[in-house]
Amino acid sequence: MKLKIEDLSKLKPNGTYLFKDVSLILYDNDILTISGPSGVGKTTLLKCISQLAVYEEGSIFLDDKSPEEYGIPNWRTRVMYVPQRTPIMQGTPLEFHENVLKFKSQQKDRYKYDDPVEIAERWNINRDLWEKSWNQLSGGEIQRISLAIALSCKPQILLLDEPTSALDPTTCLLVETTLKEYTCIWVTHNMEQEKRVSNHRLVLNPYVGENANEALIDV
Repeated sequence: MKLKIEDLSKLKPNGTYLFKDVSLILYDNDILTISGPSGVGKTTLLKCISQLAVYEEGSIFLDDKSPEEYGIPNWRTRVMYVPQRTPIMQGTPLEFHENVLKFKSQQKDRYKYDDPVEIAERWNINRDLWEKSWNQLSGGEIQRISLAIALSCKPQILLLDEPTSALDPTTCLLVETTLKEYTCIWVTHNMEQEKRVSNHRLVLNPYVGENANEALIDV
């Protein structure tokens, strides 16, 4: 597996750049962390890669095929974005997962799915929580359950926006251990976490008229 991003650039509504010329290459089992101050576009960069936000310049390829060649719904099942805070939804997590399996883009690959309940049990999420409504769950429970559903779909790449921000240190380490088995682009503000999980890092800085983003760095 190879994800290649070339010169990706995103404009703000006022016509100035949020970020410019972001380039990187990711292979199987790489974990790239993205860090930098608030407001430089870390979350927006993940959304651009997942085709949830429009970028004005640059290109993205997964195994030499563009998002358009895969089809956007299919791309999003392969390159899956997991937000920091999942919006509160109707129903229960179990019902939501069952609905995900009905999506046309998921049907052909249904045989490969893992059980999200089993994944979440590694992170101290009891089975009974899956049958509670979303609004009865804590922020940390929602974060772990949402992440378990994403992992169960076995995307090629996970785009993670601070996936452990609502977790205590012990549970955070449990989740990190699982995620190290996957290929991830991972936004974090925790420098100790960055050291623990990443083998590459990208630092986004405010754009000030020239590309202010540090190059991809091995760590």
